[in-house]
Amino acid sequence: MTRTNEIHLTELDAARLERSLIEQLRQSPEPAHGTAELEALLDAAAVVPSATIDSNVVTMNSTVVLEEQPTGRRMTVTLVYPKDSDPERSHVSVPGNPPRDLRVAEMKYQPEAAGRFDL
Repeated sequence: MTRTNEIHLTELDAARLERSLIEQLRQSPEPAHGTAELEALLDAAAVVPSATIDSNVVTMNSTVVLEEQPTGRRMTVTLVYPKDSDPERSHVSVPGNPPRDLRVAEMKYQPEAAGRFDL
């Protein structure tokens, strides 16, 4: 199988997501919704230093405009860590099951591109 979209995570994002996964597993003997997806994401990801991540890569705490295909409907969301998820504020988390008909139309903010390597 050929991957067309490799997953890149910054070192900080990977460490925080791994801690989130460990916390989810500690809280309950039954895996929480999304635990397997988060584990698969972490296993598949290429982990890179924050300072080297491309400015067009959606990282944690990035704000993007998503466009629904084929309707063209747009929504602005911020990708956050699981504990910070708040759909009413358009803060969505990984893991999630985004519809396959969404694409990133615009990158409004990426912490690393703004010199913020601590978010």
